[in-house]
Amino acid sequence: MDRYGKSVPPYRLDRGDKLVALAVTVFFFLLYFLTCSHYVNIAGDSPELIGGTYSLGILHPPGYPTYTMVGYVVSHIPIGSIAFRVNLMSVIFHSAAILILFIILKKITLNRTASLIAVFILGTSYLFWFYSLLAEVFPINDFFAVLLILMAIWVRERWLSGNCEGSKRLFVLLAFLCGLSLTHHQTILLVFPVVVLITLRPLLEVLKKPRYLILSVAVFILGLLPYIYLPIRASSQPYMNFGDPSSFSSFFNVVTRRTYGSTRLWIGPSAAHRMDLVFDYLNTLNKEVYILGILLGILGMFRMARRRMGDFLPLMTGFILAGIIFPLMANVELHGPFEISTIERFYLLPTIFFCFFIASGIEQILAWIRKGASRLDLREGLRHGLVIVAVLLIIFPFILPFHRTLDSVNLRNDTIGEAYTDNLLSPIEDGAVLILAGDVPVETVDFYYRMCYENKRDVTTIIWSFWGLPWYMDHLRKWYPELKLPDTNETGDLFAKKGKYYKAWLVDYLIKNNPQVTDFYTIEKNLGIERDYEMLPYGLAYKIVPLDAPIDYDEYAGFLVNYFGNLDRRGLDYPLYGENRREIFLIQYYSMYMNEAVTVLRDNGQLEEASIICASAFETYPFKEYEWKAADIFMEMGSNDNAEEILRDYADRGLYYDEKTWQALIDIEKIEAEKGAE
Repeated sequence: MDRYGKSVPPYRLDRGDKLVALAVTVFFFLLYFLTCSHYVNIAGDSPELIGGTYSLGILHPPGYPTYTMVGYVVSHIPIGSIAFRVNLMSVIFHSAAILILFIILKKITLNRTASLIAVFILGTSYLFWFYSLLAEVFPINDFFAVLLILMAIWVRERWLSGNCEGSKRLFVLLAFLCGLSLTHHQTILLVFPVVVLITLRPLLEVLKKPRYLILSVAVFILGLLPYIYLPIRASSQPYMNFGDPSSFSSFFNVVTRRTYGSTRLWIGPSAAHRMDLVFDYLNTLNKEVYILGILLGILGMFRMARRRMGDFLPLMTGFILAGIIFPLMANVELHGPFEISTIERFYLLPTIFFCFFIASGIEQILAWIRKGASRLDLREGLRHGLVIVAVLLIIFPFILPFHRTLDSVNLRNDTIGEAYTDNLLSPIEDGAVLILAGDVPVETVDFYYRMCYENKRDVTTIIWSFWGLPWYMDHLRKWYPELKLPDTNETGDLFAKKGKYYKAWLVDYLIKNNPQVTDFYTIEKNLGIERDYEMLPYGLAYKIVPLDAPIDYDEYAGFLVNYFGNLDRRGLDYPLYGENRREIFLIQYYSMYMNEAVTVLRDNGQLEEASIICASAFETYPFKEYEWKAADIFMEMGSNDNAEEILRDYADRGLYYDEKTWQALIDIEKIEAEKGAE
């Protein structure tokens, strides 16, 4: 253990180190500030976090009490929009994380240049930069992670310097910060073994001293006190009140994420193989630091293992826990941009751990160059010049994609979330009920819009995933007393036994027993009530219409053409976004509703209107299905020239093994044959 400690001698930052650390922090703060989102963003849980912090609500499990209370203060500072204020928290905490990371790297590598390049690589990587610009819990989690590691190093340094009492006193502060960090995001548990391994020698001494041991446990529990916020705030029944943790059982369920799977990322389809998520992270790491960064990191692992085992063992443990063990435990299906964009946020922590090895690898490269230059017996100026050239060669591959990354992450004018909320609600009249489903509609409308808009529409919003749960039904009774709902005490157990049928029965009960409601709308089409009601596409939602209700399809077609023709198209330019951005998922959502409207109009003979909306659907997102459908409609209308133009475009871009490509060629021949006959 003494050899383990001697491999990591203490290092005290000099004045130059502090000035560079300050300059780096200012640079990244300005970079993130100038590209920060001024609006609500649909990435991650951003809309929920903005609405929840501003209204002092209860966020989704495990509740995030520390984030909520800090965010409440920040969101009420009168600077810019509410969304911008909460987004700015991520700018501040990730800039602070960069500062602390540079300090740690300098202590580990003893090389200012290597530390500077490593933080530049991380700070300008896509994911770290992107999640610095919007409201999310991960920047603060990253801040806590590097802060705990730095505190652990300080504890170790005091011990190695012979200041045993000072080391133990600092360990007590570290214990408090560990407890406090656990009230924010529970993946911080992955950092705790790192802290233990760094402070192993002082920790053993603390365990021998009952006074320090009891004090450490006491302050750790003291750090957990922000969790008291959850039952206290829940007892006043705020509008955002996930799980209503006002009782011990519900509080326990929220904190342990029982309904989310506790040890899993979320409850949902499992991956085809548990290693899928590990490979996905490794692929993401390649996109973040590129192959050069990975090679530098591998080299750094070998150097650190040989020269600083006291750092290598804990940091390698952290990387394995965050980058391999956690993805194996998460075990979720990687289906599309929505799922991938949800998972990628958890890749920030292991990439931070990998950054330590990148810095060590750069340190090794620079050491080789200095050694080679000294053997060549060059003058001091030439030796320095050689090192500068080497530094430029190392950093150039990371500077090269800077502009491309800037274009990809810049969220300053990203208004797609605001536009979606306005587009969804604009055709829905006051006094209506809207049943919301899916993260984006629920968070942008029920959380952000309802909490942060000053002039809100008089529309009752219901969350489908909570619909029928006793705590949520009580929530609706408080906030919408005019709604007539069945007694939860009589029917609540049905949710557990026959959830789908119970929820469908509740919707039917809601519709039949609330004549004061002007109309009912839903985001989720399959409510289980299709035998008695028709789900009529109505903008970006469905209007729930009784099967026997008369429908004026001429008026309905005119509404749809006017609605989609005047759609607020801010942010609907899909080529602007990367492959795993949620904006693409939302744009596909837009086109899906348009396609649904086309199907209904076509079935009812409104071919001209259907063709107009079909063209809009294809313009919004170019699914080949829409192009084929448009050609089909034109052929029904007798507009063979238009149909032929579309079919030729389809055939030119089609794949030879696609059946519809050949069908397009056959239809073109038929059209040409008809023209010849004429």
